[in-house]
Amino acid sequence: MELDLWLGDRLVGRTVSRARVEKIRIVYDDAVVAEVGNEVPLLSCSLPTPGPSVPSAARAFLEGLLPEGRALEAAAAQVRGVALRDGVPEMPSDAGLLLAEYGRECAGAVVLKASGEPGPSAGRYEAVDETALAALVRGLPEHPLGSDLSRDIRMSLAGAQPKLLLARIDDQWCEPVGGAPSTHILKPTTAWPDSARNEAMIMTLARAVGLTDRAVWVEDVQNTPVLVAERYDRAMRNGTVVRLHQEDMCQALGLRPVDKYHIGRPSGRMARLLRQATDSPRVELEKLFRQIAFRVMVGDEDGHGKNYSLLLNDGTVTIAPMYDSLCTLIYSELSGRMAAPIGSQVTLMKVDRTALLDEAKAMGIPERDAGAILDELADAMRTAIDAVDPAVTRGWPSDRVAEIIKTRLERIDSGLPLGVAKRGGIRGANTLDEETLRR
Repeated sequence: MELDLWLGDRLVGRTVSRARVEKIRIVYDDAVVAEVGNEVPLLSCSLPTPGPSVPSAARAFLEGLLPEGRALEAAAAQVRGVALRDGVPEMPSDAGLLLAEYGRECAGAVVLKASGEPGPSAGRYEAVDETALAALVRGLPEHPLGSDLSRDIRMSLAGAQPKLLLARIDDQWCEPVGGAPSTHILKPTTAWPDSARNEAMIMTLARAVGLTDRAVWVEDVQNTPVLVAERYDRAMRNGTVVRLHQEDMCQALGLRPVDKYHIGRPSGRMARLLRQATDSPRVELEKLFRQIAFRVMVGDEDGHGKNYSLLLNDGTVTIAPMYDSLCTLIYSELSGRMAAPIGSQVTLMKVDRTALLDEAKAMGIPERDAGAILDELADAMRTAIDAVDPAVTRGWPSDRVAEIIKTRLERIDSGLPLGVAKRGGIRGANTLDEETLRR
């Protein structure tokens, strides 16, 4: 299965694979290369023009557009000929088959269609009332993201957590049909208690301290709290939803989603990429460091390679806004081990100011400047946490999350390890004393 890859309404490239050889490449259109030039990260930093791409990078990029876990399994069950092994596409051709069906609406501005099919359609929006919205949320196990091939709703988005893609048009929820772009991601509370409210609180703080400008809130859908997050890769222009191109760090580095927890310290491959690919490396490195420090301060261990992203615009590469963050320390079942080490530390409880400064220095940020960033961020968060809208904190143990964050902010100044014990989880974890933290 060969694919055409579109950015907006322009065909920019296509996949090419050899018969009986399970390798796939992405080749850019000659006219596109003639216009933009060589070594331009049009689709991905790992797929510069003119191509053809390295097969491993092409596979990583394509698989990075797909959901993970049970959502991928449910999507694959709807497409004839798709094989998964250990929960991931067995061959690049399997990813191609999935994206030929679901690639009309993806992360960023890319649209994928089977080779030779007509270009992307503007699609249409169908209004969803409260009853239909509840049915969509309940139906996520069978229809990940709300996709429904029988109704020409074909969408794909990375991540293992159940989520629904909808558009907000004139204050009305709508399903994107026929390739229309979505505007919001809806994530119901599932395995982790109060996860929707938890993420809403943390992302409200992220917005307050300038790490994103996108709104988040929680809606009650027939007694199920659902996080609503405005997509940062969508914009409204002259009444039309426009896709903005982006990729996650795994795609940018040519890593498959299965390797997202093996991306290494931020000062390694991620920092090197920013130094090589961005026009203002110091600015972008500091943006990345702020996001890393924020996750540490709020107690979020899940900063893996797909939870940091880049915006790509006419060859310009910048750090994308913050997304997908919540306080994991309130869940006693989780290990506390970070997805990526910070300095010499691998667990949230043992990270301290020195570890953060060491990581910044390894990224190329002078210690003095990194210290100023930490102080500024901590001060802004202290103010923000006391000003969170009560609608975000009401009805769940948000005071426990606030307590954890405030304690960790205090320890940023003192130089002590930041950790909070996991005993009892959200129902009453205790702060570790200094002696325990130093062990």
